[in-house]
This record gives sequence, structure tokens and C-alpha cells, in this order.
Amino acid sequence: EYSSKTEIGWGHQIRSYVLQPYQLVKDLRTGVTSTSPGDVLDGDLDVFMAAALSQRVTGEKIAVEDVD
Repeated sequence: EYSSKTEIGWGHQIRSYVLQPYQLVKDLRTGVTSTSPGDVLDGDLDVFMAAALSQRVTGEKIAVEDVD
């Protein structure tokens, strides 16, 4: 019944932001990246939300590594 529930807890990273020496935002759940962190920080999350919704519809999960 609750198999689709995710674990609730602290320490789950959703996005990785790199502002120097280059600019990149990577969504660790979907693998989507953006080279406009200013827009993302201002609330432009449409590309990330679309990718997350697409994953839910297709049931497709990807393995994403963190940005160093």
C-alpha cells in the first residue's frame, strides 16, 4: 500500500548549484542541467518540473551523479 512512498528525512539533496568558476545547476533526481543559475534562483523551475513530471508518467528513473 505504501510502496510508492519515499523516505522522509533530512539530508536529501535535490539540486547542485555551481556558481564559480563556471555556472551550472543540476537536478539530481532527473539529471536535467541548466547553465543559468540566476534564473533558477529567481524561481524559473519549469524545465526541472517538466522533467520530474515526465519521469512520473513514464516511470523511468535515471542514475545521476553529483556535480563536483
